[in-house]
Amino acid sequence: MGQTDTEAIVQIEQTRARLDSELDELATYLPPRTAQVKRGAAILAGASVGVMLLGFVLRKRRQHATTRRLRAIEDRLERMEQRQRR
Repeated sequence: MGQTDTEAIVQIEQTRARLDSELDELATYLPPRTAQVKRGAAILAGASVGVMLLGFVLRKRRQHATTRRLRAIEDRLERMEQRQRR
């Protein structure tokens, strides 16, 4: 059983090395303009994800702050009601 696991790992490593070399070879066929467009698309995608993440975080902070304010108001109202009962 240990033999087949080792063989599988070796085969995976060989396949990975072969694919890496084939990708490197294919990259040499890309014209420079295509590489620039690809880089620009990657930057744009990264920036989009960053903006979406920032929007999500800011929205959550705003919701949390609103909830905190409402809790504070409810606590004050409860204290006022307790004072009036006395």
